[in-house]
Amino acid sequence: MSKVFIEVVNPKGFDVRLEYAKEHRHNLAFKTFVDPHILDTNLQEVLENYQQKLHEFRGAISVHGAFNDLAICSIDKKIREVTRQRIFQSLEIARELKAKHIVFHSKFDWLRRIEGYKLNWIEENAIFWSQTLQKYPSTVVLENTNDQTPEMLRALVDEVNSSRLKVCLDVGHMNVYSKVPLKEWIAVLGQDIRLIHTHDNNGDFDGHLAPGKGAINWQEFSDSIAKYQLDPDIQFEMGLEQTIQALQYFREESIYPCNTFASNSKKEGC
Repeated sequence: MSKVFIEVVNPKGFDVRLEYAKEHRHNLAFKTFVDPHILDTNLQEVLENYQQKLHEFRGAISVHGAFNDLAICSIDKKIREVTRQRIFQSLEIARELKAKHIVFHSKFDWLRRIEGYKLNWIEENAIFWSQTLQKYPSTVVLENTNDQTPEMLRALVDEVNSSRLKVCLDVGHMNVYSKVPLKEWIAVLGQDIRLIHTHDNNGDFDGHLAPGKGAINWQEFSDSIAKYQLDPDIQFEMGLEQTIQALQYFREESIYPCNTFASNSKKEGC
């Protein structure tokens, strides 16, 4: 089975992505359940439709958890309650789909230059995730969003110290919001990177372009993966046509997971 996850956002586009994943022995990543409208209206219908069609699917599943307006560390009790409800709802969906991992945003607010905020964020998140991992079997991977450095993700993962709380490195987000080089992000987070969200941009907007269409140095990305002997899954966060183009680009340029290092690790890569 490859390391590649094909993204599913809209239920209407599921069938063609499922067939493509089956044909090429890829995996599926569901972003459908970040939509609060689906969560509050036809969730069961959408979930059962996916489960029925996935009956003979042999690839792995990833789920993106809810994130809109959520804040684990909010001082507002009502917001904290809604945050927990949405996260637990997402984890139930991941359990139903037997997901390999579920993605949640880090939600660290880099604009808050308040004394004690960093320590409080780590403490509150560490308590929450430690308790939550005792209730649910999923591996949680926390994604950098507007994170300026890998510092807070590194600190939180170390604090919780669980084999089921790891990192989803979003390369596109890093290129927009961080001045820390990509190779340093990979060096700092290392073996805790279990999933990489792959898309390109020019450093100004989170454009979700196909790799090679923006300013990200994908050879440096691939070299860093090899240097630290990492083996992360790769999710292409873009439409299917762009994903096919991206995979072709990765093969032509020998970029992970379509390179010699991936082949030598006895994985099919892409």
